[in-house]
Amino acid sequence: MQVVLLESANSVYDVPYDCRKDSNCSEFRFFEDGRQRTLQIGYIRADYKPNLVLIPVHFFVVAAVILERQDRHLKLWKEPRVDQGIFIARSLVPDQSVLDEFAQSGLSIVDTETATGTGAPMDYYEMRRRALNRAKTHRLALEQQLITEWRGDPGIGDGFLVVDGTLMNIRDERSVERCVGVSRSFGNRYFDIPQHNRIMQMSERQRSWAFRFHDEQDDLREGARERMSWYLRLRERCHGDPEFGLLRIEIAKKYVNEAQVYAERFSRSLLSERFPTAYPTPRWDKHLYPLGVCDSYLSSVVPSMSTITASMRG
Repeated sequence: MQVVLLESANSVYDVPYDCRKDSNCSEFRFFEDGRQRTLQIGYIRADYKPNLVLIPVHFFVVAAVILERQDRHLKLWKEPRVDQGIFIARSLVPDQSVLDEFAQSGLSIVDTETATGTGAPMDYYEMRRRALNRAKTHRLALEQQLITEWRGDPGIGDGFLVVDGTLMNIRDERSVERCVGVSRSFGNRYFDIPQHNRIMQMSERQRSWAFRFHDEQDDLREGARERMSWYLRLRERCHGDPEFGLLRIEIAKKYVNEAQVYAERFSRSLLSERFPTAYPTPRWDKHLYPLGVCDSYLSSVVPSMSTITASMRG
């Protein structure tokens, strides 16, 4: 990643937030989350003499939802997007009528060969890897469709949509302009070790300096993605994990000229969204309550792995 500082990195910043006075100060009204489930349910034998090919069959279900806050209650903005079906290397299946049976039962047939455009592999493990990668791609596409539809709704006015996760996966820059990405898991370090450790030692209600970044690989592709970002500590616990209560926030690059204004403005709103506390939900320390409600709703429309397994046995 290429990183450009938008504020001084010599110190972190206190967010002007008073819990007693500012608990209702959030300007956010819309919240989005997605979910996926993928399970191998069997395989198909194909005798391509002199080779025997084993073709894994994966069942998937993906879903995305946007909730809207109305009169202090979270309600469906529109019906959720839900898709379920089968991942398979389609051209390798000798008897295509098997796939027709899946389709007639209401399942989507997604060809994993088109995921990379490199043709069907013959390796069983490679076909499994493609199916799992395809699941994430399929979910992200579903989420982007829903977010694009939301952005085109004149009823949203000048509202912003809080998205669970990074905005780097959203290619529609017009939609990104009204989105706030919230990442709870970190796999990259964007600064040198002393600077990064300064972020890891922030106190509750403190934020890092704002910065701008994009993926260097995007320079080789049309439509490079750039985002403005900063870290925010929702909660702290003495002698706890340095990432306890730590989020990384992303917004569109169009706000870089007012980096401090937007970093403080959105940080105050996000500090309000941490209540009510979601304890003992896993990762409750990083939980924003509305996104927790999104997650609970998705649990009601996406079957668990155990439910999928039981239904397949039946």
